[in-house]
Amino acid sequence: MEFKPERFFSKEGGDQGFDITGSREIKMMPFGVGRRICPGLGLAVLHLEYFVANLVWKFEWRGVEGEDVDFAEKQEFTMVMRNPLKANISPRVMK
Repeated sequence: MEFKPERFFSKEGGDQGFDITGSREIKMMPFGVGRRICPGLGLAVLHLEYFVANLVWKFEWRGVEGEDVDFAEKQEFTMVMRNPLKANISPRVMK
C-alpha cells in the first residue's frame, strides 16, 4: 500500500523502460493485454509525449509563491497527491 515506482524498472538495470503491453510480464495494463490490446496504443503514447513536450516547451512553469510542493500521497482509486499541485503558468517568450 505504498508508492514504489521502482517496481516498473527492469531488474537487469538496462535502459529498457517498462512494458505496458504485457508481452514480457504484466505489471500494469492501461491499454489492455494480448489479443484485446488497444490498436491505438502506439498513436496514443506518441500523442501523449508530444502533448507533454509542448506544455514544457511553450509555457513557463513556476510554483505558487509562499507554498511548497508537497509530495505526500493518499490512496483513492489510484495514488494521488494529498495536496493538489498548484502552479503558475505563463506563455514562454520565444527568442
